[in-house]
Amino acid sequence: MISIITVVYNAENTIKRTLDSVCNQTLLPFEYIIIDGKSSDNTLSIIEEYQSKFKFIKLVSEKDNGIYDAMNKGLKLAQGKIIGLINSDDWYELNALNVIYESFIKNGSGVYLGIQRFLENGKEFFLERANHEFISKKMIGHPSSFVTSDIYEEFGIFSTNYRYSSDLELMIRFIKFGVEFHYVDNIISNFSLGGASSKPQAAIESLEILFESKLISKQLYYKKVIKNKLKILLSKK
Repeated sequence: MISIITVVYNAENTIKRTLDSVCNQTLLPFEYIIIDGKSSDNTLSIIEEYQSKFKFIKLVSEKDNGIYDAMNKGLKLAQGKIIGLINSDDWYELNALNVIYESFIKNGSGVYLGIQRFLENGKEFFLERANHEFISKKMIGHPSSFVTSDIYEEFGIFSTNYRYSSDLELMIRFIKFGVEFHYVDNIISNFSLGGASSKPQAAIESLEILFESKLISKQLYYKKVIKNKLKILLSKK
């Protein structure tokens, strides 16, 4: 019923925690697809060790053209009716899949949004579940989101035109086409702050998507872009 996808590259220090969180679920996935970008550290040997124990793990290791290209590879392979994406430095709560499955049985097709716990330096920082109606103000985190396969089939997968914010564009696309969003009142995933999505370059790309989608004004767009460009300049000094 459920397919989980992890995109990974040189994550030997964190991948085990992610693997444990999927492989020890109270409701195991139908398949766990891992897309590795030809890691040069011990990531592959760790995954292969788990693969020998858990037959639902499917591993693809090859060069890709960025994180969204890798995610799309996983989506094209996925056969489950519900699909989740968990990053290689993030992890699920151990009842996450069971909670999502029960909600799916009640509600059917759509996007499922759970609560995401944010951690900084290993400590809980805050909890978050963004409302899709306010996506111009707050992005929906994909580690706590699940999408039914029919939605991807009808409205498409990630655009590879973006380096950091294709998940934002995809959610905006779903919203514009009237996809149903279902809210789950449970912590689903744990997210480590400080990754690529925290960079000012990522913020600028997100602003471009919001502006092109007519979700923010030109004035606000330029104001925030200038602010983030200043951050980039200051970081180079």
